[in-house]
Amino acid sequence: MTMKLFKIALLAAVVAAPAAAWAQVPPSGMPGIAVAGSVNDNSLPASAREFISKYYPGQSPASVEKNFIRNDYDVRLVNGVEMEFNSKGSLSSIEAPDGTVLPDAVVKALLPDKAYRHLVENGLAGYVDEIELGRRGFEVGLLLPDPDEVVYTIEGEFISFDD
Repeated sequence: MTMKLFKIALLAAVVAAPAAAWAQVPPSGMPGIAVAGSVNDNSLPASAREFISKYYPGQSPASVEKNFIRNDYDVRLVNGVEMEFNSKGSLSSIEAPDGTVLPDAVVKALLPDKAYRHLVENGLAGYVDEIELGRRGFEVGLLLPDPDEVVYTIEGEFISFDD
């Protein structure tokens, strides 16, 4: 019985080997267009570098990726904070490492006063772990099960709690 299984396995390997070798043939022609790549943190716009040094002193970028199509930058600091900046250096999103929150100074600086006051009045200011800044407003992620997100207009008007 064992010899029969060995022969079946050997036959399967012999049949599959040419297919596996064919699948690993390198493509011919030129490589595709690079849409993103690692860049030196000095290539970040000045306002992005200023934001990092002001709110995260002593934390240097562990990685900086530039998306050449969207023309934006993804930055991960050595402490795990992830940020996205547009081509002019304006922050478009920031996220704390899993299980941690953003510093209050960062939350206060990024949100309109009205939105920040709403968070404070509802006891949520200390639970902010993510902020996305869009043309229409702000999505504020919370390190809570319910609600786990608060949405504001660009002026800071409360829109909704999401879970």
